[in-house]
Amino acid sequence: MEKLIVMADEMPDYAHQLAVYLNGRRGFPYRAVVVSSVPEIKGYVENGAVYALLVSEGLEKEVLGLGLPEDVLLFLFSETKSIQKESVLYRYQSAKEIEKRFIASPRNRAHLPVFGVYSPAGGVWTELLSRRIAERISKEKGRKALYLPFLPFGIYGRETGDGMSELLFYVRQRDTALPERLASLRQEGEGTDSFAPVRWSTELQDITREDMEYLLHCIERKGRYSAAVLAAGQFDAAGTAILRCCDIILIPVWDAPEGRRIQAEFLKQLKEAGEAELLSRITEFPVRSCEEKEGFFSAVADAVKKGGAVLAGGKGGNQAPDAGAAEPVGRAGR
Repeated sequence: MEKLIVMADEMPDYAHQLAVYLNGRRGFPYRAVVVSSVPEIKGYVENGAVYALLVSEGLEKEVLGLGLPEDVLLFLFSETKSIQKESVLYRYQSAKEIEKRFIASPRNRAHLPVFGVYSPAGGVWTELLSRRIAERISKEKGRKALYLPFLPFGIYGRETGDGMSELLFYVRQRDTALPERLASLRQEGEGTDSFAPVRWSTELQDITREDMEYLLHCIERKGRYSAAVLAAGQFDAAGTAILRCCDIILIPVWDAPEGRRIQAEFLKQLKEAGEAELLSRITEFPVRSCEEKEGFFSAVADAVKKGGAVLAGGKGGNQAPDAGAAEPVGRAGR
């Protein structure tokens, strides 16, 4: 079903101009419609077609009285720019800025299983391992997985030039043509599709969860992949943002005393930092030296097996929260 952004404003000309702009934007995932009364809003809500409501502040009480479903977002048009709330849209900000609020918060989308791979210890060849996990998922699902290496100085694909560096640039710009740019930047392989790694570690700085949500949203819209596998290189702010958007975080544990000690320290740090969300998604699996080919591929199979619930349709990290609407006012129980 097509999802709608329904607008009811005391300045109908403004609402119509905004609707024309949004509906003319290539790749915008919703259709904007303008109504003139609360009963009209009620009809759209009852039909289950509404993604978000944009209404004048004076209509807030009446609209909330409709008993909005939990998945319908409500935003209020305000004349006062000084009001800094996620649920308020300043009426005279640019239409492009309003557009970003919605393409960055894709609530109603088909869910793509997302695997994160991260190792706090060396000795497990994280990049090779995560790529093999993507290939194994592709084989088992009969449809390609997409491999995204958030790793600088990767061993794969640097000679091909453009890749993750360009992709992250377009993500930060909220480029509405990103789905098409994905197609032009990806490296197609028999086992999995991937991107050339970033050229410099600085290009990974300042990645936010909102950036990741938008990227995953654009990947899902193409409907091309059975899963996405994200390899995170560091557990800094950017690495945390990447892993928060994963349904399951696969952590290869170097099967040696030193590797197990480092892993135990890592889990302890997460617990002390109150990272319950990340801890709840972590699944460990042992990995012996990459030189032991049989043991290495056994670890890959083990990792994919432990992620089976995600592939079977389990929901996880990139379902919530919404990136551009952290505190919409139109929620159940309001």
